[in-house]
Amino acid sequence: MGIERAPTESERRDFKNVGDATPKEVFLKQIAVVEAKFTKEHKPFDGQCARLDFQDEVLRIEREAERKYGYVRMEDLRDLKFDNLEKYGDMSRLEFDRDDEDIEFMNVNGVRTPTVVGHTVAWKCKERGHGISVFMPNLVYADYLIGKKGGK
Repeated sequence: MGIERAPTESERRDFKNVGDATPKEVFLKQIAVVEAKFTKEHKPFDGQCARLDFQDEVLRIEREAERKYGYVRMEDLRDLKFDNLEKYGDMSRLEFDRDDEDIEFMNVNGVRTPTVVGHTVAWKCKERGHGISVFMPNLVYADYLIGKKGGK
């Protein structure tokens, strides 16, 4: 019973489709894929810094949009790109913290015997100081030591 009109192009840009992924959801999907890759390879990945940098970028865009338009337009956040998440796995971002043996008790000839199954290697982020730990099975840890000695 009301008057209907077609939305203008500028109004259409600010429309939000219900059910569409938000920029944060898109980012979290991207980072989950990269983080899974590093986890499978038993390598450290600084996901905490990646999330904080993304959050800082969103806040910067929102602040600039508020200054320029007086409100945050959906198209400003929709165009947000956060490429090269691999850089958060770069070892130059991290400094070595500690190396702990992981021991499990196994039955050997009916006797519970402590057995080293791997190592948990911990690093600290140089930028913000938070910790990152990675479990490495013995074979992966041996390769890590060889690469560490070969890299010096």
